[in-house]
Amino acid sequence: MRRYRLGARMKKTFRVLLGLALGVALLALSFRGVEWGRVWQECRNASPLYILASIFVGIVFHNLLRAWRWRVMLSSEKKGIGLYNLYSTTMIGYAVSWALPLRLGEVVRPVLLAQREKIRVSPALTTIAIERLLDGLAVVALFAMALEAWPGREGIGTQGEEILGYARLGGVVMLVGSAVLFGALIAATATRRRWEPRAEALAARSGAGLRARALRFLVGIVEGGAILSRPLGLVAVAGQSLAIWVVIGASLWLGLLGGGVRISFLEIFIFLPASVAGIGVPTPGGAGSYELFVSRALHHLFGQPLDKAYAATLILHVVITLVPVVLLGLVLLWRDGISLSGLREALAAAGAEHGAAPRRAAAAGDQTAGGAESGAGGTR
Repeated sequence: MRRYRLGARMKKTFRVLLGLALGVALLALSFRGVEWGRVWQECRNASPLYILASIFVGIVFHNLLRAWRWRVMLSSEKKGIGLYNLYSTTMIGYAVSWALPLRLGEVVRPVLLAQREKIRVSPALTTIAIERLLDGLAVVALFAMALEAWPGREGIGTQGEEILGYARLGGVVMLVGSAVLFGALIAATATRRRWEPRAEALAARSGAGLRARALRFLVGIVEGGAILSRPLGLVAVAGQSLAIWVVIGASLWLGLLGGGVRISFLEIFIFLPASVAGIGVPTPGGAGSYELFVSRALHHLFGQPLDKAYAATLILHVVITLVPVVLLGLVLLWRDGISLSGLREALAAAGAEHGAAPRRAAAAGDQTAGGAESGAGGTR
């Protein structure tokens, strides 16, 4: 056991160091051709009103829509989950992801929600995975529609076409991968009555072994995807996903206006994949990858001077995204009465789910996560 824990700790340390190294390398690459005096001047000329409007739309409207979609997705697990709890745990999860390595916020928020609402962790975790798939599909759909209607594609040059090519390739991969995963989950959900009793019986005969935990984890995963078996529910969350990304687009548009970059609202959805890819690379808080992808997309696709594009990128990333989300996450931790020990417990649980989900599947499938209620602020 000690050897296993040491190996897991070394693996986690390696992943952190790898993410840091990748972030530093991409950040250094993003500096090429940038004149910092001009970048600073562009930042000083930024519009505070547009920046504040971008923060408000991004933090309030965007995340309220996410909370509403999450409530719909978890309705088969529990009806009427508190909207405040959904919003608060979402913002705390984002703050943890931006402030700490390994993107643990993605599993911190379902753990915290399970603690508050007395639901199982495994179905809540499944909804996070489905959210990401729906988000990817929404981004691809909006990008494809905007690209079809975009009148400014001529003259973007070879590098601009290369960026669009990467975006299209990513879209195809997302569509194929989502189709396979959604198909498997829908099939497992539709046939659940046939195989679930056998899986539960086999898990019971297997005691507390790895096979039993894996089987219970599988059952919990499929239960979390129950929304996919309801056509109206699936249509609802798909529509909510599109609405979420239209609102994110509005926040980005306002943020770019704040940084002095003038592009049309339609062009935001052509720009969107660069923003998503920049945040998606596993560097701490998207550092380096966001600066490289977003600044070059603005420069090569929309003809923005590189220094202005880089200044706008820093405003989007640091001023509009990282700092407000981390600060609001800290405020909500205080508001909800989550102590440092309570957050450590949630991080430990999240780390176990993130790194070795099958080993915790029995607890996730058989118990509610109510043991740390005092550290999670209770239900609101």
